[in-house]
Amino acid sequence: MSEPTKPETLDRVLDAALSRAGDEPVQFDVAAGKVALAAALKTRAEVAEPIAVGAEHRPRRRTRWLAAAAAVTVLAGAGLAASTVDLTGVGSNPASAAEELIKAADLASRVVDRPVGPGQYRYVRSHYTGITGEWGSDKAWTTDSATEEWIPADRRDEWMLRNRIYSVKWVDGHEGEGDPEAGTAFKDGEEFRAKCGMYSYFAEGYPDRCTVGSFHNPTPEFIASLPKDPAALLAKLREEGHAEDAGAFMSALEALRSGQFPAEVRANIFRALAQLPGLVVTDKRANLDGKEGVALGKRYYDDFTEIIIDPDNGDFIGTREVIAEDQSGDKGTLEKGTVRSSSAVTSVIVNSIGARP
Repeated sequence: MSEPTKPETLDRVLDAALSRAGDEPVQFDVAAGKVALAAALKTRAEVAEPIAVGAEHRPRRRTRWLAAAAAVTVLAGAGLAASTVDLTGVGSNPASAAEELIKAADLASRVVDRPVGPGQYRYVRSHYTGITGEWGSDKAWTTDSATEEWIPADRRDEWMLRNRIYSVKWVDGHEGEGDPEAGTAFKDGEEFRAKCGMYSYFAEGYPDRCTVGSFHNPTPEFIASLPKDPAALLAKLREEGHAEDAGAFMSALEALRSGQFPAEVRANIFRALAQLPGLVVTDKRANLDGKEGVALGKRYYDDFTEIIIDPDNGDFIGTREVIAEDQSGDKGTLEKGTVRSSSAVTSVIVNSIGARP
C-alpha cells in the first residue's frame, strides 16, 4: 500500500478548483453547484492551475489535469501489451476478478501487522507517473515524481511531507515549445510539516484530519468503525463514492493507496470489491516499479482504472489509469490504451521523522 494520493490528491484538486473559482466569476444556484462539485471530485476535476504553496496566485495557460494525483507520469514498461480486455470489460469474466480478489484477501488476512510504536513513524512513499495535457490542444507531457510522508504513531503529533520531481518531458508526438512545466503543484524538494497532517496547502476550513476520518484519511476511529461484513463494507464504499459502483471502486482505490490500512481491513476491502459488478481482470502481468502483479479494473469516465495486486502475497502494489477510448477535440489526442497515470506505493515503519527504510 493513493489523487496523492499519498497526501490527498482530491484535496489538492479541490484547492486548485477553489482558486480558479475565485478568479472566474460565474453565476449558478447553490443546489446545482453542490451537484457540480460532487461530480468534479469524482472525476478529479478539470483544473486551471496548480497552486504554488507560499507563492502569489499567478495566471497560467489553461490545462486539463489528466491524472488522479497532483504529481503523475508514465512508468517505463507499464504498457498494456498483456491486456486481456479491450478496456470496456469485453473479453474478461468478472468471476475471474472476484477469484483474484478473494485469493488476495485470504493472503492479506494472514499478515501480522507490526504496530507503529511510540516515537516511530509510518513512512509512505508514493511514486507517481502520468500524463498532463494542454486543454484544447495535442500538447502532452509526463512528470515522474514521488511524495514521501512520515505519519507519527500519535496522529496529533507533527507529520512531514516531502515532494520529489525526477523528470519532466514531452510525450513523443505531442511536443510543444521549450520545456514543459512539471505536472505537480509543488516544487522539487518542497517540504511541509504540520500536526495532524494539516499542511499549509489545504484550503481554509478544511476538516480536521485528526478527527474527521474517511477512506482517503483513515483515522484509527474511522478504521475501527468499518463493518467487517463485505457487503456492508461495499455499501460504505458506495456511500463515500456517491452511491455508484465506479465511485465505490475509487473510494477503495484511495483507501489502498493511502498505505495506512491494516492488513485485516485491506483483506475486507478486497472481499467487498469481489462483489462489485463490472470489475474485470485487465492484465495478468502488470508491472509497477519492478513489481509484477494482476491488474483489476473498472471503466471510470474516460479511463479504465485499475488496482494492481501481487498474486504471491496479496499486497496492493499500485494503480493505473488507461485511456479507454481514442481522444479527440478538447480532450486531447492521446490514443486508446495509453497509460495516463500510474502509482506505486510503499508503506513501512521507520524510527524517526525523515528516515527511510
